[in-house]
Amino acid sequence: MKNIIFEIDNEQAEAKVQEFFLRSSGLFRVGEKFDKMRERAQAIKEEIAGRVQIRAVVSYFEEFQLTLDTLVVQGKEFKCNPFSRISSAAVRGVYMYAITAGEYYLEDRDIMDQLYADIWGTSYVDAGRKILVDHIAKDFHENRLEAKEKQAFVVTDSFGPGFYGMETGDTKKIFDIIKGEMIGVECKESGIMVPLKSCTGIYLIVEAGTELPGIECETCLGNTISCTMCNARG
Repeated sequence: MKNIIFEIDNEQAEAKVQEFFLRSSGLFRVGEKFDKMRERAQAIKEEIAGRVQIRAVVSYFEEFQLTLDTLVVQGKEFKCNPFSRISSAAVRGVYMYAITAGEYYLEDRDIMDQLYADIWGTSYVDAGRKILVDHIAKDFHENRLEAKEKQAFVVTDSFGPGFYGMETGDTKKIFDIIKGEMIGVECKESGIMVPLKSCTGIYLIVEAGTELPGIECETCLGNTISCTMCNARG
């Protein structure tokens, strides 16, 4: 499986998009003020919805090396301290992906309209990633797993640039391996992706029951040295 494109229907993602938006914007609160803000936010969503297109490109790799805190795929090294918490023997495969919500920006609008549009874009991408995990799990179990195998496997949370402390500059390394241009995404030399509402990352296929990094690693704002402190506490 190399550079396979997944098209994710906006309607399929709708419930998750709404969930992510309310959580990120804080507009889940009750009251007349928040009712008006939600009404305006929904109007912005309707305005951009026709231009939002969730697309992902995915590649699977069964040849890789995971040593301590470094994953190597096709000669590219991805350093991420939480990798050291995963037993390399439990990892069966690697999926790399890029996903985008496309171009939809509102120009010359007031700051709140632009903010709502920005949060909606992030929500579409996050919802798309949740659905993409289901596609990946289905692909692995239907196409990569031999019928006689009894071991159960699961898909990890997404590792990658900006997640779990991995360097943001590693975006360029992933784009050297997968073809983001197939879904209209370009990676600049700086590692910034265009359209901006795009992201990339790595899913590992691991044996069910494998000890994985905790949620505190995903949300940590510290630098990679901070992991040393957490390991000491552990």
